[in-house]
Amino acid sequence: MPWDNVEAALEAATAALNACLCDEEAGLPVAPEAYAAPAAALSGLYAQLLAGGPEAYRLFAIEGQAEVRRLGHDQAVYAALDTYRPAVKLTVDGQPLTWRNWKSYERACAGSATALQAGFDEVVAHSVHATPALEARIEQARADYGAYGLTPVHTFAAREGLGVPELRALLVRVGQAGQAAFKAAADRLSGQVFGRSAGPAELRGLYLNLMYAPGAPMFTAEAAVPEALAAFRRLGFALEAVTVDVEDRPRKYPGAFCWPVRVPGDVRVSVRTATAHHLVDMLYHELGHAVHFSGIDAGRSFLDRYWIASGTHEVFSTLFEWLLAEPLFLEEQFGLNAAEVDQLLEFAAFKRLLTGAWLGAAALTVLDAWLEAQPWPVVEAAFAANMLAFTGVALPAGFARLEPFTAALSIYPAGYVLAEARLGHWLEHWRAQGGAAWWRSPAVVADIRAHVRAGGAVRWPAAWNEPPAAAGNPAARAP
Repeated sequence: MPWDNVEAALEAATAALNACLCDEEAGLPVAPEAYAAPAAALSGLYAQLLAGGPEAYRLFAIEGQAEVRRLGHDQAVYAALDTYRPAVKLTVDGQPLTWRNWKSYERACAGSATALQAGFDEVVAHSVHATPALEARIEQARADYGAYGLTPVHTFAAREGLGVPELRALLVRVGQAGQAAFKAAADRLSGQVFGRSAGPAELRGLYLNLMYAPGAPMFTAEAAVPEALAAFRRLGFALEAVTVDVEDRPRKYPGAFCWPVRVPGDVRVSVRTATAHHLVDMLYHELGHAVHFSGIDAGRSFLDRYWIASGTHEVFSTLFEWLLAEPLFLEEQFGLNAAEVDQLLEFAAFKRLLTGAWLGAAALTVLDAWLEAQPWPVVEAAFAANMLAFTGVALPAGFARLEPFTAALSIYPAGYVLAEARLGHWLEHWRAQGGAAWWRSPAVVADIRAHVRAGGAVRWPAAWNEPPAAAGNPAARAP
C-alpha cells in the first residue's frame, strides 16, 4: 500500500475506533462488535508498519498494536466489575451500590463516617472478582511489548525525552517532598466536606469530585458552558470543531475527558457534573485539551496529530485550568471577592499537591511493576505503600483494582507530573514577558498558538523536566 494510503487508512480506522471509545466513556450504548472493524484494520496496519514502515513509526506501531489487543481485555474487566454486585444491603437511589454509582453513594453518605467507609470497603472487597481479568490484560501487554524487548515505561520515557531512572527519581522526589503539605491540606478540605480528617474513604471521595463542594456556591452550573466557551474565545482560541457534553448518564465516566476523535476536525469534551465548581474546573481543563487538539495544523503528519505524549498535551490542559488560580482572572471572569479568590487559591494549591501525591503514586507503582515484572498482588501492595508514602493515608491494597491507571498499569499519569513541571517554567517566562495578566499578552498567545500548531512535534527543554525553584505555584499571587 502506498505510504499516503497507509496514513489515510490509519486516520480513518483510528477515528472510527476513537468514536466508539468516546461513546463508551460518555455512557452511550456501544455494541461490542462496533469495535471489531476498526480494531482489525488498525491491527493489520500496525503489523505492516512493524514489518517495513518508517522507523519513526516503530514505537507508535508497538504501542498501537498493544492498545488494540487490549480492547477485549478492557471489556472483560468492565464485565467482571459489573457482574459481581456488592451486597444489596448497601444502596443508593434505590439501587445496589456498585463501582459505577459509587460517587452518588459518597454524596449521600458524606455525613456518616461509618456508612461512607462501609461503602468503600464493600466495593473494594467485591472488586476482587475482576482480578483474573486484570491479570490477563496485563499479561497480554507484557507479551506485546516484551516481543520487542520493551515496556510501556521505555516507550513513554523515550517520547518524553528523558531516561527511565530520571523519570522514577522525579516521581519519588515530588511525591515525598509534598507528603506533609498534602496530608495537612487534605485534612483541612476533608474537614470542610466531611467534618473529619481524611481517611481512605474520605480521600477517595475528595478525589472523585467532593473536593469541589466548598467552592460550589461561587459558580452557576447553568451558565458554565456558554461562559467558558465565551472566555476561551476572548482569549483568542476558537473551538468550532469542539462539542461539549454535560448530560448525566448512569454509565458515564464520573469525571471529565476530552477525546480527539479526528484531529483537528472532531474533538469532544465530556463532563459528568458533580457541582458547579467541578463543572467549571473540568471545563477549563478539558477545553484546554480541546484548544490543543483542534488547533494542531491539519497539514502535520499523522504522528504529529495523533501520537502526542501525555507530558505534552497535559501541559495545555493544565495551562487553562491554572487560569482558575490567577487572582485577576478570577476577579474579572467570575466577579469573585478577595475572600473567594483566596479560597480558590488554596484549593489550587491542594490540587497541585494531589497531582504529585495520588497520580505520582500511581505512576511510580506502574513504573516499578513494568520494570520488575511484578505479579498483581505485589502491584497492589506497592500501590498501597506508595500512596501512604505520598499522601499519608493508608489505603487497602485492593484499592489498586479500582484506581484506573494502576489497574491498567498505565504510565500515563507520569505525564501530569511532567506537565506541571514544564508549565511552571513556561509560566515563569510568560509572567516575565506579559506581567500579571500574561494571558492577555499577544506575544504569549502567539507562543501558545505556535506550540499548539506543532502537535506532537513539540520538544521541551530538558531543564523543564524538573519543577522550577518556585514550583510554578499557581496559588501564589503574581507580584
